[in-house]
Amino acid sequence: MARTSATRASATKPASAWPFVLAVFALSRLLFMGVGTLAVTFLPRAEPAGSPLEPAGFLSYWAHWDGAWYAEIATEGYGARAPASTAFFPLYPMLVRLGTAAGGGAALWGTLISLVSTLFALYFVYRIAERLYDVRAARAATLALAFFPTAFFLNAVYTEALFLALTAGSVWALLVRRDLLLAGLLGGLAAATRNLGVLLLIPLLLEWYRNRREFGTGGLAGVLLVPVGLLSYTVFLAGRFGDPMVSFRQQEEYWGRTLASPAVTLNAAWSRAAEGAGYLLDPATLFLDASAGPSLAASNTINLAFLGLLLVLLGVGLVVLPPGLSLYTLAVLLPPLLTPSPLFPLMSLPRFMLGAFPLFLVLGYLLSRSRPALAVWLVASVAGGVALTALFTTWRWVA
Repeated sequence: MARTSATRASATKPASAWPFVLAVFALSRLLFMGVGTLAVTFLPRAEPAGSPLEPAGFLSYWAHWDGAWYAEIATEGYGARAPASTAFFPLYPMLVRLGTAAGGGAALWGTLISLVSTLFALYFVYRIAERLYDVRAARAATLALAFFPTAFFLNAVYTEALFLALTAGSVWALLVRRDLLLAGLLGGLAAATRNLGVLLLIPLLLEWYRNRREFGTGGLAGVLLVPVGLLSYTVFLAGRFGDPMVSFRQQEEYWGRTLASPAVTLNAAWSRAAEGAGYLLDPATLFLDASAGPSLAASNTINLAFLGLLLVLLGVGLVVLPPGLSLYTLAVLLPPLLTPSPLFPLMSLPRFMLGAFPLFLVLGYLLSRSRPALAVWLVASVAGGVALTALFTTWRWVA
């Protein structure tokens, strides 16, 4: 009888997660969408030098910076800005292109795809945290992710939401569903969204090895689906440009990222952060200057603050996360530390943290232990998110 009751309780868990997840999704997306609309209505637009023009049409202000690249690839293909455009992996712009074929612009469909992906990403994170810890931790993790200061990127024409949904979905299939075939399939799609998706091999292989009697050789075959997305893109590049590795050189050739030791990166990051700190104390210039320059300088200071948070969460994660997820998180976040950009040593780190979803499992675990701590975190996180959303939607650099 006890076994039957436990089975029934377990069966109700997936359904019970949805009301909370839907509420958090709606509140967080309305917050960021509303702030973006107000910002483009009342704040002056900056003029970023050398950035692709945003696509025309509804919600175009969610397709700034990398979003403009994805929108262009979706509508015109890789040839328009090759070879630099090959740095952006194909699954997301392919989905946007399918949407535009049905009517509507790239910005509209890119935003819709990101929103749908965000909903599933929040559900997967909830269920993983619930499996590893408890319901309180699951709710705190979902809130921490949905209202993270850079979570407005989950609205944008960026791969953040899709990559997050696919990577978290892969681990959900592994830990909750115990289905390595589904985990590998989602992992393969993640690797076609970003090259770092292939790092899902770490938690999937470790779990397969630890439970190889349960999963068998069929489970290993599922794990080996993960690199298929990456390999498929290299095959495309070989056929289209005659070079299967052209994408991997663009970070250095176009964005100036070169391999360096963490010590070199940190030293450069500290120096640049000191130079940009003044702009954070001058909000009038930061939000009203006609140039994106102040926000670009200030981003170095913001990046360093996020690095501090990242290091704390990585340290705690060594204790509270399964080893496979700790290794995966470290592997996903090493590239920005080992390949600094000359002017922005930790460029995009606050955004990349969204893709390292186990960080939010750690945050959920910590914040679930104290309601006041959770409340303080959410207030500070929302305040930061409001400011960063206003910058992004008015063509000011964030991450």
